[in-house]
Amino acid sequence: METKPSSKYKQIADSLMAEIRDGKYASRSVPSENQLVRRFGVGRQTIQKAFALLAERGLIRRRQGLGTFLTAAARHLTGRIALIIHGSGYCEIFAPISRSISHFCQTKGLSLLFSDTACEDNRQRVVQVIRSVRECIKAGIDGVIFQPIELMRNSEKINREITGLFSAAGIPVVLLDSDIVRQPERSGYDIAAVNHFAAGMKLAGHLRDVGAKRIAYLLQKNRAPCVQDRHLGLRTGCDGLALAGTGFFAEPDDTTAIRRMIRTLRPDAIACYNDRQAVLLMRTLSTLGLSVPRDVMVAGFDDVNYATLATPCLTTMHQPCEELAALAFDMLMTRIANPEVPARETFLDARLVVRDSTRRKRGVSARATTGK
Repeated sequence: METKPSSKYKQIADSLMAEIRDGKYASRSVPSENQLVRRFGVGRQTIQKAFALLAERGLIRRRQGLGTFLTAAARHLTGRIALIIHGSGYCEIFAPISRSISHFCQTKGLSLLFSDTACEDNRQRVVQVIRSVRECIKAGIDGVIFQPIELMRNSEKINREITGLFSAAGIPVVLLDSDIVRQPERSGYDIAAVNHFAAGMKLAGHLRDVGAKRIAYLLQKNRAPCVQDRHLGLRTGCDGLALAGTGFFAEPDDTTAIRRMIRTLRPDAIACYNDRQAVLLMRTLSTLGLSVPRDVMVAGFDDVNYATLATPCLTTMHQPCEELAALAFDMLMTRIANPEVPARETFLDARLVVRDSTRRKRGVSARATTGK
């Protein structure tokens, strides 16, 4: 198949970038336009566009009358980046995100050092993550995409230490899904995430539209700041209701705690911070003799697998995993090429997906939910 002229310069730029990473231009000078025109069999304008793209990536610097030279950043490229996550065991978005980032690396000819720590013991998980961090630094990676540690009382301190290790080694960091500090603070690192606050507000609006008047939010202690942002958005969207997005801390499969919550708060809708928790909660509600959505409506957050496999199918906020992966990858490439540019926080929209867990039959209202 013939290559489109519009994409040829990008292929040439990628080819030259791979050679730069491999140390082919140790003398710091890059072949001239004439040499590359002959090598690739293209016009001068195509080579100029390829050079412009490399310059945009921070890899070359052109000097009138002297030639084209590698920048300091280009001379230190290794072609290796890292992805460090630990939440794939309890949050389903990280598996598809990891696959997409791996694909992007293959497309760009990059090596990916991948660490997925799925240990159930929180303390041991932290130990393993820190070990992976040190191994990545030792390997001399160009940059890292990092899912911040959570579920620990001192998570913020741990995350500051981890990002500090990378910063001390001169390794750019892009945070995935959440900052390492809570609003209104900002860490100063690049962040690729959805707009969790707006998503919480959107979910609250839907629950109000379908008749919910007592909306609660299921929480676990020591979750990432993004989970708190969802709660804040939900509470804002529930303003004026009798139970305005009140949060309660409980494991969704703890029958005693859920029964106590139902009796105390009497919610007619419960939003959960992810779909896995929502599915476990629906099972517990069924054990207590409560029907979803007739007695209590339930909604989640993620929309990967759990939502469509649940009975009833789960209303949820869809996280655009492939777009998140592309955003994080592009932000890291930009940060590697231009380490001095100001930090960016880029937030994608989460889409509301309405399913049976919040659809009541016409004329059927929630009964008083007291539990058994």
